[in-house]
Amino acid sequence: MKSLIIIPTYNEKDNIERMVRKVLSIDRGYHMLIVDDGSPDGTAAIVKRLKAENDDRLFIIEREGKLGLGTAYITAFKWALENHYDFIFEMDADFSHNPDDLVRLHDACLNGADLAIGSRYIKGINVVNWPIGRILISYLASKYVRVVTGMRVMDPTAGFKCYKSNTLRAINLDKIKMAGYGFQIEMKFTVWKLGFKIVELPIVFTDRKLGVSKMSGGIFNEALWGVAGLKLKSWFVPFKTIHRPKEISAN
Repeated sequence: MKSLIIIPTYNEKDNIERMVRKVLSIDRGYHMLIVDDGSPDGTAAIVKRLKAENDDRLFIIEREGKLGLGTAYITAFKWALENHYDFIFEMDADFSHNPDDLVRLHDACLNGADLAIGSRYIKGINVVNWPIGRILISYLASKYVRVVTGMRVMDPTAGFKCYKSNTLRAINLDKIKMAGYGFQIEMKFTVWKLGFKIVELPIVFTDRKLGVSKMSGGIFNEALWGVAGLKLKSWFVPFKTIHRPKEISAN
């Protein structure tokens, strides 16, 4: 069975080579797809140089301009499904997600999860090098999402995940509209409403050491107001529930 690690990039020249080499060294035969939004710092050139060494396992989609996290993942999901991958991962380029945890997420899906989430909040608060204000905002935002939607995911904005391909095939990806944190919430909400099995695994999230964070006030505000819209829309647009029961567990 084939597995694909998707990493969207914008100005990640300080991290991308180390990340690619690390992921490709993991003893699972993972493939990687980098979606680069026209990084002016030469990120794509680095990936293409590495691709020459790993042509059958490393791929790149180059887009013109900064088009957003959500559309980057949607483009990559469609590419992954067209190329018949069985397990499809999301992760960041900046080592805030530990590549060694990919195996744990993969094993969770091999053992029955339809979506495995690397969670900062399933066992306390496991965030390193964030200022207390940012931790508080993130944690309270997660609680707000749970209260408004009824979804029992402890870390709804998490961006470290593994999907089974059938989970993504069940979603109309063209209907996913939000970007940034909002995209992460909308995808989880859709998976949950469709009745798939979601498993959260505890991880330690470490803030980036190199490069610049892409978080902005606009992205956060979209997530804040978009959550209420998701819940409202769900009252009027029914989801086609699959045979799997709704279930969330922690290992």
